[in-house]
Amino acid sequence: METTDDDILTAIRESEFPAVTAPWVADTLAIERTSVHRRLEMLEEDGEVKRGKLSPRVVIWWISDEQ
Repeated sequence: METTDDDILTAIRESEFPAVTAPWVADTLAIERTSVHRRLEMLEEDGEVKRGKLSPRVVIWWISDEQ
């Protein structure tokens, strides 16, 4: 079954954490990490999620308050 953007947003909303990583989303939904990263970038462009860098290699994502 195809994972939708709503599936990704729901996983982030229902997480016990205030922000998540792309690998966490991929593992939670059992989908490819590269696919998740691309989808998160598109959701960011649409204003659905925000992105922040904890370090050069660690990016976190959270639901935008502007929805």
